[in-house]
Amino acid sequence: MADALLGGIVINEVLVDPNGANNFDTDGSGTASHTDEFVELYNSSNAAIDISGLELWDAGTGNWFTFPPGSILAAGAHAMVLTGVQAGGSLPSSANPDDLFFDAGRSTAVFNNGGDNLVVLDPNANGGAGEYIQATYNGDSLDNPPTDYAGFPAGAVRVGAGEDFGSDIDGFSIQREPDGADTFVNDQPPSPGTTNVCFTAGTRMATPTGLRKIETLRPGDMLMTGDHGAQEIRWIWARFRSGAEIGADRALWPVRIRKGALGAGLPRRALLVSRQHRLLVRSPIARRLFGCDEVLAPAKDLTRLPGIDLIAPETGITYYHILMQNHEILFAEGAPAESLYLGDQALSALEPGARAELCAIFGQDWQAFFLAPPRPARPLAQGAKLRRLTARHRKNAKKLLEAAPALPA
Repeated sequence: MADALLGGIVINEVLVDPNGANNFDTDGSGTASHTDEFVELYNSSNAAIDISGLELWDAGTGNWFTFPPGSILAAGAHAMVLTGVQAGGSLPSSANPDDLFFDAGRSTAVFNNGGDNLVVLDPNANGGAGEYIQATYNGDSLDNPPTDYAGFPAGAVRVGAGEDFGSDIDGFSIQREPDGADTFVNDQPPSPGTTNVCFTAGTRMATPTGLRKIETLRPGDMLMTGDHGAQEIRWIWARFRSGAEIGADRALWPVRIRKGALGAGLPRRALLVSRQHRLLVRSPIARRLFGCDEVLAPAKDLTRLPGIDLIAPETGITYYHILMQNHEILFAEGAPAESLYLGDQALSALEPGARAELCAIFGQDWQAFFLAPPRPARPLAQGAKLRRLTARHRKNAKKLLEAAPALPA
């Protein structure tokens, strides 16, 4: 169990060295720099926690950041502290309105690339003597902050035994997977403020120039497809659903596909999609049942399989629709999944404002969506055959993807 302050605050992610094969420009200034380092805390509890006054400490820097008054971190939310915003940069943003972002205002690095300690102090705990949580990376030994750090409270006690985050890869962060867990990964791009369809915010989509978070995409941008190479996005629509809405309507719960749950190492990170969003299945079982190599199956019908389940995010979630000219196979966290398919069910789910926007964009072409559904990119699995497919995959412990699909040139 993760070491925690205040009943739930844990060190969740750290970017030690932004410069590497995967340069990471946290503040979007155009340059990956030492001031793009960040540390992220996470509220693993079921209630909001006031983190005002918590202090971040480092052996060589001392108390380098203190959370200001009024810093209330909601349950399941993140608090990210960037070492320093560069000229032309800004703090990252998140589709989760409860996430908090802070600029430490430094022009120099904090974390030692070769190994260091991460220390978070609650100076008011332990009768005013203080409590702290501590983690190391890159093989560094645990410091004793009360004696090793100038100005650190001499009577402060450590919560837990300290955690070893393992080693970092330059340009990638060390992060818990999932948030708050005891498992650490070091080969994923940093994810400041996002949870480590409708697709959901934070999902990374394959584009001709690399991965991009879905919330940064706009109509006219290009996405890689399974059949037609790079294709233009015609329309994107986003809708935030609050924790209260999700709690009141199970139909709004997203399906979580854990890392590797589909097979062939996919998705590469945990992926959240809406219940009706279809994922590609490629397996001998699908071939025998449907008479073709690949079918598309709704995520909600795959939840009996290991690593695929429904969740109810208490802090809410933002869903994104991506419409292409044709129904396409897109790549979300590396996993093949459909673009928006405007059949009757999808059309009825769209609000009047979204339908009006589509009409304005597509003009007369919009009428075609009412006259006949578009040709699906793959056969749509449903009914008794789909139930048999999931039952056989579960019984025989077979993955849904026998091999990772290749991106076309």
